[in-house]
Amino acid sequence: MAKESITIIVGVLTLLAASAAVYEILTVNTQIQAKPEQTKVPDYSNDLNSLKTQIGSLNSQISSIDNNLSTLDTLKNSMTDVRAKLTDLQNNNNQVQQVATSTAQLTVVLDKSTYLPGATIKITAVGAEPLKVVQIQLLDSNEFIVTSSRTWADSTGRVSYDLQLSGSLLPGNYQLRLISGQQTDSQPVIIGSIGTSQYPTSIGSYPFTVQTDKAIYRTGDLIQVSGTGYPNTSVTGVMTSLSGNTYSAASTVQPDGSYTLFFLTSGSYEIGTSRITVNNLGQTRMLSIYVESGSSTGSYPFTAQIDKSTYTRGELIRVSGIGYPNTSVIGVMKGPTGNTYTVSTTVQSDGSYAMYYQTLQSYPTGTWRITMTNLQQSNVVYFLMQ
Repeated sequence: MAKESITIIVGVLTLLAASAAVYEILTVNTQIQAKPEQTKVPDYSNDLNSLKTQIGSLNSQISSIDNNLSTLDTLKNSMTDVRAKLTDLQNNNNQVQQVATSTAQLTVVLDKSTYLPGATIKITAVGAEPLKVVQIQLLDSNEFIVTSSRTWADSTGRVSYDLQLSGSLLPGNYQLRLISGQQTDSQPVIIGSIGTSQYPTSIGSYPFTVQTDKAIYRTGDLIQVSGTGYPNTSVTGVMTSLSGNTYSAASTVQPDGSYTLFFLTSGSYEIGTSRITVNNLGQTRMLSIYVESGSSTGSYPFTAQIDKSTYTRGELIRVSGIGYPNTSVIGVMKGPTGNTYTVSTTVQSDGSYAMYYQTLQSYPTGTWRITMTNLQQSNVVYFLMQ
């Protein structure tokens, strides 16, 4: 369009110049006819040369515009090619992301497929969302949730968890399910019945035995009950005082067949003979101890403290202190809305312990508290979440 317009303009200018020249010639001719004397005709060669120069310049500009239009067409084609390549790169990137996502599938592995009531299921999983909560559910054959727990995946998305089965769990087919974000994976679990040919009542090479570390204790002493049982099964103990008060403890038989239970005789514990009843796989053992008056083992007072008083959502909370060696410490963290989060650990042989809570961005702000319990003693710590 620009080229055609320039061509028309040049034509008009040429026509005007020619008309002017004809007009001048006619004017001169009239003057010659009117005058008898000889008149000199003007020389228009310079004007014509100037006009030719202008026309040449216009032709050069038209040629330059043609070249520019050609350059613009080339640039347009290049931009189209670049756009196509960018689209291809985006598609390739999406494919790579899809492949990367598909390779990080949640996968659950169990140490075995058949368990006894009271046994421990050792769970390992990969492909979970790193540093996120993982839900663990045991479902019966009707897909009702029998038990549910929560744990955390590490920075690589790996999960390791020991799920303690109830000793009263009915035999049958179950399903262990892990949920991480939008992903789920399940493994079938069979709960066998005690007394079958596969799990005979007789423990065989692991006879069920019970013993205490001594026969006479003082009030405040820690009573240790140990023995052998069927590996990876639950052992429960109940200590009954003279007046009928009961105190319970539970543990899991180790892979080598050994186990240990602990009972604490508080300072107000009844003086006299107490009975301890221990159960493993339907077998029962009983023994008696004598508790006499005495000072409490106050070498390990129970304490609890946190590393700071204010936390930002997403931070890790560390609770530490001292307690009775080789006993369990349980912490229950409770927020302003009433939701609770439970963590447990074992007091080290030197009396120290530490446990951790990983907070989430979704936690409500405000005042939180953690209630710590060790051998019937409790301590409460408070902190501010912001």
